[in-house]
Amino acid sequence: MNTINWELLINYINGDCNDAEMLQVQEWCVLQPEHRYLLTYLERRQAQLLQPLKQSDIEEQWLHLLNRMFPVTESVASPKSGTKHYWFTGLAASLLLCSVLGWFYYRSAAIGADKIQVVHTNTINRGNVTLPDGTIVYLAPNSELSFKNFNGPKREVNLNGEAFFDVKHLTKKPFIIYTGNKLSVTVLGTSFNVYARKYMPAEVKVATGLVGVITNNKTHYLKAGQQLIANADNNIAVKTVAVKDALSLQTGTLFFNNSNTTEIAVKLQRWYNINVKVLSTCKNARRFSGEMKDTGIADLLKGLRYATGINYRFETPNTLILF
Repeated sequence: MNTINWELLINYINGDCNDAEMLQVQEWCVLQPEHRYLLTYLERRQAQLLQPLKQSDIEEQWLHLLNRMFPVTESVASPKSGTKHYWFTGLAASLLLCSVLGWFYYRSAAIGADKIQVVHTNTINRGNVTLPDGTIVYLAPNSELSFKNFNGPKREVNLNGEAFFDVKHLTKKPFIIYTGNKLSVTVLGTSFNVYARKYMPAEVKVATGLVGVITNNKTHYLKAGQQLIANADNNIAVKTVAVKDALSLQTGTLFFNNSNTTEIAVKLQRWYNINVKVLSTCKNARRFSGEMKDTGIADLLKGLRYATGINYRFETPNTLILF
C-alpha cells in the first residue's frame, strides 16, 4: 500500500483511529523512509500547534515538506540511469521521460534584455519540447507555450491550448503555468495535463504528485488521479480520473472508460483538432473501455467501429460524421 488518504493520516496523528486504521498507517510507514519522515514531521507540527491537526495544516506545509524531503543536487543524472521515485503522502514525485513525435515551430522575440520563447504546434500534429530547466512539455495540436528564461525565483510559462507537463523538480523554485482562462497551476516537480482553450472549461488532470490550481483567488490542491474542471463562471468541480487518461499526451494513447458515443466524439475532437458530428443513428451504440495507441485516425476509427459498431465518414477533411 504505497498510498494513504489524508483523512486517515490526520485521524492517526490526532488519536482518532481505531486499531485497524492504526495498523494501516503503521504498515504504510514501513514501506519507505519518506513515509516515516512525513508522519514524524506532522506529529511535531501538531505538537507545536497544541491543537488537533487539520488538512489545511498539511496544505500550508506541502511546499516546505517537498523542499526538505526531495533535495535537488546540481549534478545531472545520466539519461541511462533509472528513475528514482519518492512519495509525498503516497503521491509520486517522479520524472517520467517519453517521446511523442510531432511538428511545431519555435521562435523567440526580444523583450528588453529578455527573450520570449514560443513553441507552437500546427493544427493537426502534436509535439514536445524540453524547457531550459529539464521539464518536458507534450503539446496537443494547435497549442502554444511561451516563456522567458528561468533565471528568477520562479519558472513561469503561458499556455494556450492543451499540454502535458513532466516538471523537473527544483527545490524552492516553483513551476507556474498561466492560462487565458484566468487559471494558474503551481508545482515543484510532478506530471499533469492542462486543457485551456478559449471559451471552453479549463481542466487539470494529475498523473503524479501534488498540484495547486488557483482560480478566482482560491487554491485547490489536487492529488494524483484527480481532475479539476473550471467553467467560465468559475464553478469548480473535482472528480476522480484515470491516471492513464491524464498521461495520454505523453504516451500517445487514447484512454476510454465506459465511454458512450458522445464522449468518444469529444475525445476525438480534442485529440485530432477536428469537428465531430454525432448522428442520432449511433447514439445507442455500444459503450467502449480500453486503450488505443494513436497510429493515425484511420486505424483508430476502424478499431472503434469494430468495438462499438459506430460507422463514420468525413464530410470534409476537418469534419468527421459518426453514424
